[in-house]
Amino acid sequence: MNLQEFFENEVKPALGCTEPGAVAYAASAAAKYLDAKIERIHIELSGNVFKNGVNVGVPGTNGGTGNPLAAALGAFAGDPEKGLQSLDGITMDDVMRAQELVDAGFVTQEVVQGVPNVYAKVILISEDKRVSAVISGRHDNLVEVTRGEEVVYSKGVSGEGNGNVVSYEDELAQLDMAALWRYATSITDEVADSLLRGAEMNLIIARGGLAEPWGLGVGYHINRMNSQDLLYRIKAYSGAAADARMGGGSWPVMSSAGSGNHGITAILPPVLYAEAYDSTERELAEALALSHLVTRFIKVYTGLLTPVCGCAVAAGAGAAAAIVKLAHGSPQLADVAVASLIASVMGMVCDGGKGSCALKVSTAAGEAYLYAMLALMGGGLNKTQGVLKPDLRYVAEILSEVSERGLSGMDEAVLRIIQRV
Repeated sequence: MNLQEFFENEVKPALGCTEPGAVAYAASAAAKYLDAKIERIHIELSGNVFKNGVNVGVPGTNGGTGNPLAAALGAFAGDPEKGLQSLDGITMDDVMRAQELVDAGFVTQEVVQGVPNVYAKVILISEDKRVSAVISGRHDNLVEVTRGEEVVYSKGVSGEGNGNVVSYEDELAQLDMAALWRYATSITDEVADSLLRGAEMNLIIARGGLAEPWGLGVGYHINRMNSQDLLYRIKAYSGAAADARMGGGSWPVMSSAGSGNHGITAILPPVLYAEAYDSTERELAEALALSHLVTRFIKVYTGLLTPVCGCAVAAGAGAAAAIVKLAHGSPQLADVAVASLIASVMGMVCDGGKGSCALKVSTAAGEAYLYAMLALMGGGLNKTQGVLKPDLRYVAEILSEVSERGLSGMDEAVLRIIQRV
């Protein structure tokens, strides 16, 4: 497997929640081709992108929320060259202009069927012109821009949910914990440096969330309970980073598997463990590599956007495996840690992106540490229990079945409730 390609695709900076980020990116790409005053904006979204963007903070807006605001900001002030960070550098004048369009009812959105789980089409409408841009398959995958009837930009759709996959997905799906462990150990110094920079990026936003109570103040208040104990520290830092991100903070986050909250969960627990136990930078980098590999491995089976909370079942699993590696454990113990974690959080439902995601991120991060420690001490799910056993690929297959069959109606139920309230 090409590790350079994997980490370039899967571990990259994002500003704010990735669903509104994708909407803003599409809007900014469309605006590049519209040389007229924008009078209306219409957004077509997959159910999952709608769900994860309906109540979440938009960075740099001082409390503004939602996909419509993200679309208007992207159209007026976004930079498509920055991708998922297209709103970096917006001003409060930009925010006021965008909010006025939203408040006037000129930005509309609808959920469309028959599209990939990750899908956003933003249509900018002037008096006599129309430009649309489509994100599909992955949050940063701009596949088409159309001006009137003319396709002015086109790229093959890639990623989950459309029949095509990035080149390493099929190979990744055939691996096991031992193989992922070996890959993590073999990363180049260049990849290691990049992963460590991502760790520092997520520490910065965590410190921002600890300094003042963003959103629900999950991390801020947990830190006040006990800032010395490592479990509380992991829960506080992870929750604080998610607080700041979902609350509209302007700090970028290093994502994992297309999600900033996955990145927070996959990165911060092993970083804080490494800090507490004086791991070397190389040891930490390899552990982070394993965390991202395990996270994406599970998402290959479940899909990028799912009825269950991916921060818990995917990124939490990655963090648990990473901590086992930092503690000089084995792939077998990492399997036990992951199976134990999944047994604990498998039923955690995703009810959309919003401030309370920080509760789930904090929980997943803490559970990752606990079950890594449990495995290292000789406990945990070390044989078949219920539907699970300590085997990463088997666990991923079970998560896929639970998500796709067992919870097949969950997204629709959550969407109905969100639209009702």
